[in-house]
Amino acid sequence: MSQENVEVVREGWDAWIRGDLPRLFRQLDPNVVWDTSHFHDWPESSYHGIEGVERFLSEWRDVWDGYEVEVEDVRAAPDGRVVSLIVQRGKGRGSGLAMEMETAMIATLRDGKLTRIDNYEDRAEALEAVGLRE
Repeated sequence: MSQENVEVVREGWDAWIRGDLPRLFRQLDPNVVWDTSHFHDWPESSYHGIEGVERFLSEWRDVWDGYEVEVEDVRAAPDGRVVSLIVQRGKGRGSGLAMEMETAMIATLRDGKLTRIDNYEDRAEALEAVGLRE
């Protein structure tokens, strides 16, 4: 099951990178929770349902010009969750300042659907949360 979960998450990243949001949304459970409480200074701590995720992703992309993401690693955690280590780059739409962030996401899946996604600014904190280390 862990490897199957990893593949679902990889497919989700592929859809996001290609801009195929309908494909990405098909992977989400209707009651999905996207938790941003580990992202400092983000105005909301969580988004609920597919509409909430769509709003978060739109708000995230609206902040950046030239946004891109590089998926460095996707791995299974001992408890079945999946951790993605990513690098996000872009320029602040208002400021023009360059941004490069090494972040992590933890995905929880049930029956092949993403039920929860937790964003982390601190990769070590994310890995520790699922019992892994860098």
